[in-house]
Amino acid sequence: MSSGYSSAPSLSHASSDTDLNRADSYDDGAEETSDEQRMCGLSELVTSCLTSSKTSRQKSIDDNDDVEFEIVVDESLFYIGYWGRHLKSAQYRALQPHQKVNHFPGAFHIGRKDRLWMHIRNQQNRFEGEFDIMPFTYILPNDRPELMKYLEADSSRHVIIKPPASARGTGITVTRKPKDFPTNSQLVAQHYIERPLTINRAKFDLRLYAYIPTFEPLRVYIYDQGLVRFASVPYNPSVSSISNKYMHLTNYSINKLAEADGVANKPVPKWTLHHLWEYFDETGVDREVIQEQIEDVIVKAFISCEKPIREHMTKFLEQEFICYELFGIDIILDEDLKPWLLEINISPSLHSGTPLDVSVKAPLAKDVLNLAGIYVPPSFDKLHTADYSTRPRNRNKTREQLVKEASWVAAYKDQSGVIDNRIFKRLTPEDTRALVEFEDELERAGDFKLVFPTPQTTHYQRYFIEPQYMNILLQQWQIAQEGDRSIGISRLEQLCRQKHMQSDQDASI
Repeated sequence: MSSGYSSAPSLSHASSDTDLNRADSYDDGAEETSDEQRMCGLSELVTSCLTSSKTSRQKSIDDNDDVEFEIVVDESLFYIGYWGRHLKSAQYRALQPHQKVNHFPGAFHIGRKDRLWMHIRNQQNRFEGEFDIMPFTYILPNDRPELMKYLEADSSRHVIIKPPASARGTGITVTRKPKDFPTNSQLVAQHYIERPLTINRAKFDLRLYAYIPTFEPLRVYIYDQGLVRFASVPYNPSVSSISNKYMHLTNYSINKLAEADGVANKPVPKWTLHHLWEYFDETGVDREVIQEQIEDVIVKAFISCEKPIREHMTKFLEQEFICYELFGIDIILDEDLKPWLLEINISPSLHSGTPLDVSVKAPLAKDVLNLAGIYVPPSFDKLHTADYSTRPRNRNKTREQLVKEASWVAAYKDQSGVIDNRIFKRLTPEDTRALVEFEDELERAGDFKLVFPTPQTTHYQRYFIEPQYMNILLQQWQIAQEGDRSIGISRLEQLCRQKHMQSDQDASI
């Protein structure tokens, strides 16, 4: 169905790692990218086209022979995409419609631990009891008095202290000591989960991967595979053990040092997510219920943050279809098997230090780039003259589109969230562009599972701070296509043949 440039051919996993260039970091979000970060499974074509957006010099260490080498990125190089650390917001303004970048401006609203909690807390105030998805968090130094009251009420209480915009275990500690809560620096203090689920007596957490192709309409994919990361020392709930980071923290960046520190006699273990599901099956735990609850936590987290991210995108992006993002989601289970969101990382590390890492992250990288649908131009000289009228627009809409969107959002509010198939009676060119992009995207999903929207997610629409027409349209489209997508796809294909998507390109406001 897609028009314009041809999408990149599907990528297949290659056995060798490929180093990707990076730009300067953007300090408003928690990133895990390190100088040793690698991605596997990139075809030679895409590797040569995905480069950094500015000149930089960096030293990296080759894992095989410990030889230092220097990566030099020339900003004059031709590229159709960028994979690297978060850009400064203003840099997004310079991006062209033929380029793809692996971040959204404003993603710090979900990547920073303080911003994430602030948005989830707002939802807790709006929907009492429905957004208890994250341990209660204090934003320091402002919330220091409330934190001290919480700790003073029970001598067994502790919190986990974290910098708001760091990752890989940097600056994290478990404490209740007032001296650890400074009055002049930014930190977050998160309630410690006192009854964590353990396996072989060890505490663990889950690293899941979520892919967001767009925030309007919001679509959330979760990767089928992931990592289970264990603490190095058997768990002990006693207060006297609380300072043992190898017991109470599950960050792999911390626990991989346990053997060298003499507190463990073997390397810290890791499991794949599939291994955990098999373990649950063998021990009689209903993993499907846990999976559904985890999906609920992740969808609610993104809905909590989507409005400020959308607003940031509107301010700094000319073409919103050029962005996509892979997020690292950290989840912990308590003894009641309730999943708790710990944090969400932008630029989750794709460095593969073990064969197990490679088995998870190499196919993940392949599926991310396939799902992104990177457009490969037919030639250099057509880069800036290509027709992008088949791509969705979030601005410069026609009067017809604006009237339809306003009327259906009003109807949605008046009817308490009830929408029917009359919204499809006439598909506007913009409707068609959005639905064609979505159906094409589903074909490239690989091992990613679409968890929002689905025919069963109508109840999430009420959680959005502002109802969005495209969210309503896509939700109803999913309901209408349940069981047989061929009828809807045939209609879209007919509209494509009629060049319906291009019919309004001269009528936008």
